[in-house]
Amino acid sequence: MVKILDGRERSKEVRAKLSKEVAELRDSGVVPTIALIHVGDLGGAAGYVKRKAEACTNIGIEAKVLSLPEQTDFNTLKTVIQSLNEDQRVHGILLQLPLPPHINEQEALDLISVEKDVDGSSSSSLGLLLAGREGFVSAGALAALDLAKLAGFDFNGSTVHILGDSVILGRPFAAIALNLGAKVKLHSKDVTSVPKDLCEADLLLVDVAKPKMIKSEHIKQGAVIIDAGNNYLEGKVVGDVDFDDACKKASAITPVPGGLGPMLITMLMSNLVKAAKNLNRSKP
Repeated sequence: MVKILDGRERSKEVRAKLSKEVAELRDSGVVPTIALIHVGDLGGAAGYVKRKAEACTNIGIEAKVLSLPEQTDFNTLKTVIQSLNEDQRVHGILLQLPLPPHINEQEALDLISVEKDVDGSSSSSLGLLLAGREGFVSAGALAALDLAKLAGFDFNGSTVHILGDSVILGRPFAAIALNLGAKVKLHSKDVTSVPKDLCEADLLLVDVAKPKMIKSEHIKQGAVIIDAGNNYLEGKVVGDVDFDDACKKASAITPVPGGLGPMLITMLMSNLVKAAKNLNRSKP
């Protein structure tokens, strides 16, 4: 029988643990603090930041929201981020995407110090991950890893296929899988048809924004399926995987909605707590 990887329930468990850790830090005089920056409101950035701030506050994390106008230039944003880098009261910094088109997103993300890059989006954080060194990993990749572990998946010696090569999910998850001993194949997010070798995968991560693209015929018997799709089809939210059809072959699968999505802010908060502990230990 297929195991449903319930991100909502798993998120509750992780947040309960994080809440205790935050309370312990506060008792020791450390107030875990995150700075959440958005520039304008493209793609609903302000709303995403508000939800992240509320979730942080609910477990005792201090959330500082910096709402910058859309016309903010790169140098002004640089000044804001550099100030936060130097502020010892701030343990993590998140720059909400998308940014206005006049600001280069990767250059802006690279302004965040690696010690405070709790979204794991800077080039330095990605480089540390590729090198197998300690650092922060994107919330999406951490969420996918956590749900794979929930399924009891052993990466060592397994074959992992990733359909979708984004820098916030596909690429960092590929690095994680490689570091854990898996054989990895990373496919472009711009695929127009399903790669023929996808059925070799013991674990399949899909993130291509194509509703119900993956069917049971594309899945290896007993595979673990992590669906990061978030599409609207006939008035309903569906994934990139045809859930009902995939359940015929998968040993474990994430539903959409309710799979990977609920874990994203949770893993961001996990990174923030880790950053607070690290920075507190490094204080003279």
